[in-house]
Amino acid sequence: MPSTRPNILLIVIDCLRADRAFDDDRTAQTPGMQALAERGTLFTHLITANSMTIPCMTTMFSGMYPAHHGVRAMVGARVSDSVPLLAELLRENGYHTYAEATGPLNEFYRLNRGFDHYQYRDGVKSPMLGEWGDQLIERFRTGQFEEPWFAYMHLWGVHRPRQILPEYDKPEYGRTQYDRAISSYDSRLRELFAAIDFENTVVLLTGDHGEKIPENNLENQVEFFKKSLSGANKGTGRWARARRKAIASARATWFKTSRLLYRVGAVDSPLATVTGHGYHVYDSLVRVPLVVSGGPAPVSRRIDSQVRQIDIMPTILDLAGLADRIPATADGRSLLPMTRGEALPELPALIETCQNSREPSSFYGVRYDGYKYAYDVNDPNVPEELYDLTNDPEEEKNLAQAQPRKAAEMRGLIEAHIAQTETDAVDMTDEMSELEMAGLADHLRKLGYVE
Repeated sequence: MPSTRPNILLIVIDCLRADRAFDDDRTAQTPGMQALAERGTLFTHLITANSMTIPCMTTMFSGMYPAHHGVRAMVGARVSDSVPLLAELLRENGYHTYAEATGPLNEFYRLNRGFDHYQYRDGVKSPMLGEWGDQLIERFRTGQFEEPWFAYMHLWGVHRPRQILPEYDKPEYGRTQYDRAISSYDSRLRELFAAIDFENTVVLLTGDHGEKIPENNLENQVEFFKKSLSGANKGTGRWARARRKAIASARATWFKTSRLLYRVGAVDSPLATVTGHGYHVYDSLVRVPLVVSGGPAPVSRRIDSQVRQIDIMPTILDLAGLADRIPATADGRSLLPMTRGEALPELPALIETCQNSREPSSFYGVRYDGYKYAYDVNDPNVPEELYDLTNDPEEEKNLAQAQPRKAAEMRGLIEAHIAQTETDAVDMTDEMSELEMAGLADHLRKLGYVE
């Protein structure tokens, strides 16, 4: 007998940008994602809390900003066992919990807490596009999950190195390799959605963060430079640590120089010398989609107003009939009223960045009231940035000097957020051996992160 409580499937596509998947000018072919949105609610402006996977996924599972859960980089801290996580709360209240994770999401981060079954797979060697995907689709088609269930899938192939089916590696499926990877994964998602009973299942589709796409020769040269650093940055011991420190310093200088060049008009975009994700707060990095689709009363609704990554955990608990179990520690709120057509006031979206895989950055951003503001709280030499997103959605015209009052108002939101920082995150070096830390660093290096 089917459960009276909905099954819930959370799909996170690593590096999925909202504009490349859903905007009208997209070049990727996404009929599967479009059909999912048409039967539910599409949020076009979900703003992530960070620009790297581990801080973002910790936020998604806790409903807390990185400043509050304490996981602000890829290595260094993990979430405290005292912080309630989504899967834990669902399992405590009768849900059977499953996860199929890829990318960096191995057991070291303890984000598997609360899952009855947590299967980690190498997203490069075992992509959704291959046999693993066949197995997953068959499990959904044959109803192999015990109801009511919560399942989390983290898909890797849009992240570098891109995974593209040969038949989709053509211009008609996307202007860039990134777009063709989205088209490839969409074809797989169509098969998955065909195997799901949407009458009793709610599907949420989102990204952990976005991606700056190399689309010109300069940026491709930068991409090559980054890869060369990754190859050189190996080993343990004193000299390896010194090399990592030097690389981190060089990268920080690179990013600051990019902003300075933009400030003086030498380049036409602050992103001109930057690719990938990490040390940025621009919409290409932090604007991802959120689709909530399925259940007893599917509708077609598009919401362009801003929502936040911290809202996902409360929304899923509300979908499960557990609104009263949203923890007091959560910074977010349920978006379920918006899926029913109710209006909720827009709230500021705070954004953190990573200096590199190991260290959080002091460069913060906030998106609110049609504006984006960013500054380095520790380095006054880094230019502050203010953008009117209504009139300048590409964030090309820095208004910080022209509108000092607005800049000060937005900066105040960041300062208030930082002042409330309180965390009991666990230092990973306190509970992991040197060998385990080296193994984790090697794991991240193989996935393309610079250590």
